[in-house]
Amino acid sequence: MSRRSDFRMETRRDCLLCGAIGEVLYHNLCDQRHDVPGRYGMLRCPRCGLVWLSPRPRPDELRRCYPRDYAAYHQPPAAVPCWRPAGGARDAMRALILSEVLGYTKFRRESWWAPILGHLLARVPSMRTRATFGWQELCPPYQPGGTLLDIGCGAGTYLSRVRELGWEVVGVDLSPQAAQTAREAYGIAVHVGTLEEAKFPDGSFAVVTMTHLIEHVPDPLALLRECYRILQPGGRLIVTTPNFSGMASRLFGQDWFGLEPPRHLSLFTPSTLRRCTELAGFLVARQRSRSWHGPLHFEWSLGIRRIGHIRELMRVPSAGRLARTLATVERGLLPLWRGAGNELMLCAVKRPDRASNQPGSYENDAYRH
Repeated sequence: MSRRSDFRMETRRDCLLCGAIGEVLYHNLCDQRHDVPGRYGMLRCPRCGLVWLSPRPRPDELRRCYPRDYAAYHQPPAAVPCWRPAGGARDAMRALILSEVLGYTKFRRESWWAPILGHLLARVPSMRTRATFGWQELCPPYQPGGTLLDIGCGAGTYLSRVRELGWEVVGVDLSPQAAQTAREAYGIAVHVGTLEEAKFPDGSFAVVTMTHLIEHVPDPLALLRECYRILQPGGRLIVTTPNFSGMASRLFGQDWFGLEPPRHLSLFTPSTLRRCTELAGFLVARQRSRSWHGPLHFEWSLGIRRIGHIRELMRVPSAGRLARTLATVERGLLPLWRGAGNELMLCAVKRPDRASNQPGSYENDAYRH
């Protein structure tokens, strides 16, 4: 395929967060994943460190950068069924943490010792991670009657799981095919288009989630401000995105899988993600990095470095010994270098009314520990 792009392109020289003029970081990049034609560059802000794609397709051209099956690659990990009455000790411990720490009433036991044991179990990080199906902040404290919105929901796998936990759920996605799958497979309402086009009323949601979505939008700050508008006071925002300052990015440079031109328009470090979120009005309650599908992502970065693309590797996902070793090193570094992971996960809250102490508010944040 010719590398000449027929997209209408635009350039952006100034930083979205601080207004400084960006410096060239990479140039002559191409799409190593889906072979979308064109040559692209990346700039980095010398003041705050934000990285963005320039030149890039204009906003009205971005949908052409995605193949029809793209949503299938970006589903959050599937979980086991939320509740198995005969599931044994593991599910009993999960139920205690979900009910006593995160407020999921469907798992509650009427026993005096349940709150004590639930909080003790949750103090063990591995237990807490397993109890939340590996989702961590993507399994938020429960708010009875609350509605959770997932932006970029794809085929609705994640929404179907959190609905099992008791949430009312709604999705937004650009793909009509993904929205149809979500409706037919799970009966989930999905608005086709952007969040702004959905025109939700003020204060519609208790929780808004974005899993690897913010890096795809032309104006992430505007998106976060719209999230702020549609959240209830004290409502929770949960964002995941590639970590530009993690081990994998530093090791592979312009061969890092997370660059993904022309679809990734902005790339964040912990400080720039926090700054962007705070500029939108939020209070950041918690931020971390983690190793997300580490072996596969290292394998794909190695593939880009070796042969310049990963089109075949994407069709048959597998990881070799070197990729698995690198992923193990990445995970091992996290206790010493909190920003080592290839993914950033941020939890923020809409500033609550001073008199508010409702579930999910910052004052009652179950993740503050």
